[in-house]
Amino acid sequence: MVYNKSGIKKAGAKMELQTVSQVSKAYGVSTRMLRYYEQNGLLQSMKKPDYAYRVYDEVNVKRLEQVIILRKLQIPVKQICVILDNPTATTLIKIFKENLHSLNIELTALSTIKQVLEQFIKNLEETVGLEFDLDFISGDSILESIAPISLIQKNIKESVSMRDVFKAAEVLNKLENVRVVYVPPMTVASIFCSGDNSESKVWQLITDFTLKSDLITIKPDLRVFKIAHQNATGDNFGDEAWVSIPADFEIPKNFTKKEFLGGQYAAHVLDNNGFEVALGLQDWINESEKFQYDLDGNLARCEPPLAEIESFGGMHLDLSEVLNFNNFKNASFEMQIDYLTPIKDYVSVAEETIVEILGSKEKCGFKASLAIKNKFNIIGFTHIVTDEMPVDKFIREVENDGRLNLLNRFKNPKAPILCFESHDLDSQLRGGWRYTVCLLESDVSDIESLKKYNLYRERIDASKWLIFEYTRKDVFNDHATCPKLGYTWNGIISGSFTVVPNGKIGQPSSDDENSVYNWYPVK
Repeated sequence: MVYNKSGIKKAGAKMELQTVSQVSKAYGVSTRMLRYYEQNGLLQSMKKPDYAYRVYDEVNVKRLEQVIILRKLQIPVKQICVILDNPTATTLIKIFKENLHSLNIELTALSTIKQVLEQFIKNLEETVGLEFDLDFISGDSILESIAPISLIQKNIKESVSMRDVFKAAEVLNKLENVRVVYVPPMTVASIFCSGDNSESKVWQLITDFTLKSDLITIKPDLRVFKIAHQNATGDNFGDEAWVSIPADFEIPKNFTKKEFLGGQYAAHVLDNNGFEVALGLQDWINESEKFQYDLDGNLARCEPPLAEIESFGGMHLDLSEVLNFNNFKNASFEMQIDYLTPIKDYVSVAEETIVEILGSKEKCGFKASLAIKNKFNIIGFTHIVTDEMPVDKFIREVENDGRLNLLNRFKNPKAPILCFESHDLDSQLRGGWRYTVCLLESDVSDIESLKKYNLYRERIDASKWLIFEYTRKDVFNDHATCPKLGYTWNGIISGSFTVVPNGKIGQPSSDDENSVYNWYPVK
């Protein structure tokens, strides 16, 4: 075999069957990655008669070369499958344009941040020796808070707006490296602690049990999980830990034997910013075309099931897995943890007609209905709410600067204006929460023309929704009203809608009798 320095076969060289290890070495691709490519249908190895190893023929080696080049160009594996199965110019152009568009978005975001940093450096160099503090980079808008350093303020205003900076950060703050994993069923020994330092207590108990029972020797493939009994806002009601055991294994009296049912999870490495990882996974699930959050009613997918928390939002269903538990006796041990959120394949369902809940007004004070919705998209204008920039100020701006008129111009005649209050990773990183004045994309008369205005777009996960009807003069609180009907907030969507049929989103008058509707996601 004749190869050049990069491991690529020279033209005219005769190709022989090559083993997996030979191909791995020649192309600098791990055997694990080659197996991954095979599992996704990109390659196919074969078994040679009377030969112990699997081999690749010339066709598959050439395909590997193509895969390597396309991966170097940041083309996802899923799209590479499409290219290799349908190698036409039309397919290549379509996929390359899609990826070029994504790269342009990221490059624009990076360019904006680079421009601001360069301007900061240039002007800060001119202030060396002058006294100032770091308050100039705090608050909702840098431009409003750096007045003491007028030189910087002037130059940044001339070059780029802070809205551009925040939009750039929103693009780059997406949670990356989310994995979809299947966790198999297993028998576990469970221990629960509440009160102060409950997480440390369960960790000590689970490690002591594992050590004293010599469980690592008996079951070297054991797995360890932690479950924070927390509600939607992160209030802690205790902590639980599991370690997998043989089904007939004896456990201490203070432990409980449970059957973990297993299932599909979205997984991401958990670092010091646990809440941000949780929000990032929520965003990822909402936006996914393939998966949705699994609200199957069995908390943490175990038998006997965990008891629901009688608290705001109920218990979150997420697990944390300690990946390197077998090394816990090492003096330099530092936990490596995966954060796992239960998901299922997204299958669009027939959306049911909105059904009124009989007796709802007597139970909670407002007429309420129940609806089933598939994933849907919203498009509009968004804002991160902080003390410096409250909701009413944002609404006045949207009304006065023509943005509300723009939505009215592009919506179908009978479609309402929506106001979406939510939390996501980007708003968390910016120290606030998100308020979006928007339309359902399905209610837009000309979506392509509206997209040209570079509006905010968001995808909302499939869910059940309670729909409350009230007037603008009513005092209404969805979080307090929902439990009176026996439902719990679906925190994965992390927000609720106010639907305004007449489009008047500003401060209502005391005699405003027009009905508005609250869409509240429930489980």
